Amino acid sequence: MRRRCFLLVLVFLAVQWAIFAAPTAILVDTSRSIPAQQFEEAKTILEQLAPSLVEKGPVTVYAFNDQPTVVVESSTDASAVQSAIKSLSQGGHYTLLYDCLFGAVRDIAAHKEPGVVILVTDGRDENSAVTLEDAADRAVQDHVAVVAAGLGAADARVLRRIATLTGGSYAGRLRGAEPKVLLSDWSSAVENLERFMPPPPPKPVATAKPAVSAPPAPKPEASRNWLWLVLVLLVLGVFAVAVGVVVLLRRTRAPEERACETCGRTMNAWEAECPVCLAKQLALSKPGTDDEAKALPEIDPVLMKKGPPSEEMLEHTIVLDEVPVLVLKRGSHPQRMFQLPTDQAVSVGRDKVNTISVADKTLSGQHFRIVPKEGAYYLVDLESTNGTFLDGERVTLKELKPGSVVHAGQCDFVFRREQKKLN
Repeated sequence: MRRRCFLLVLVFLAVQWAIFAAPTAILVDTSRSIPAQQFEEAKTILEQLAPSLVEKGPVTVYAFNDQPTVVVESSTDASAVQSAIKSLSQGGHYTLLYDCLFGAVRDIAAHKEPGVVILVTDGRDENSAVTLEDAADRAVQDHVAVVAAGLGAADARVLRRIATLTGGSYAGRLRGAEPKVLLSDWSSAVENLERFMPPPPPKPVATAKPAVSAPPAPKPEASRNWLWLVLVLLVLGVFAVAVGVVVLLRRTRAPEERACETCGRTMNAWEAECPVCLAKQLALSKPGTDDEAKALPEIDPVLMKKGPPSEEMLEHTIVLDEVPVLVLKRGSHPQRMFQLPTDQAVSVGRDKVNTISVADKTLSGQHFRIVPKEGAYYLVDLESTNGTFLDGERVTLKELKPGSVVHAGQCDFVFRREQKKLN
């Protein structure tokens, strides 16, 4: 009796291991679009999660920015996986998210068993050779589910779509999350994969050949197989409807709101810090009024021309002065250059009351301002409809650096400090 109980326990443990054991790929977005502090917090959480994942099966760590990179390949050594995660650093100029996801699914398929991808990113993709649908179709074909976690200005809709198309789940923003939350989502993804795997084909039933004179014998096994198949399809249909209802309920759930810990202001999803508190910290008041705005004269580009001066220019040149300028680039239109004053805020928008008025329908009436403060210049978004972006990142208030590119509507404004020849 004891021996029989012991065998049953072994069988139970073997079944549990077969259900929950699966190879795992950890994909970490190392592009510069992720805030540095959140990137380090994500590494800490993944390091804590690594030992639990290694117990379930081999783990591969990928990093992606300009190109996907395998940091450690199919390892069952927890310390090696933790060291690989700890060594990750940010860099690059693009984010090849879909290419990395497609390659990770392909590598998991080489194990000939279902697997899980833990994707840590803000959902932004640039210059990938494949699309999201290509990667999701490959994941479904190879029985790989994606557990997505957001970082930075995460696009929750994109991450939920990746998880839904592959039968995985969206764990929300990774910042402040506990490793056990990701581990629970990992186990749920494996269970879903096992549930959706196609059943093995029925074994052929050998039937005796009836005599020529006798009537054909009935085939009860065939009818039983058909009944079993219909029952399985019915159960799968009910489960698919239940999953669809759950997905719809998650989509209709109100987005998570964040409030500033200092002033209590509700923050947008793409804001990493409170612009109101930052403005108070920098002592920036509202820069001027509309009727105070004065149109800036455009600068002759010849005055900013670089290269060796001619003898005539040297004779009439007294001193070189470094001045801040704003260069407007708009499609095929000629560039326009404006000198920024050191004691006056400059407003930019579609209306003519602005200091710099641009006839662009995609700009708001008053889109953004540039405010001088103690030798520095700050970009302030005026609650524009389409938002104001600094070097590809949507901002409300941030300091301008030489070479910074402000994107608003269909226009690009380049902030530079140029040497102006004073004659």
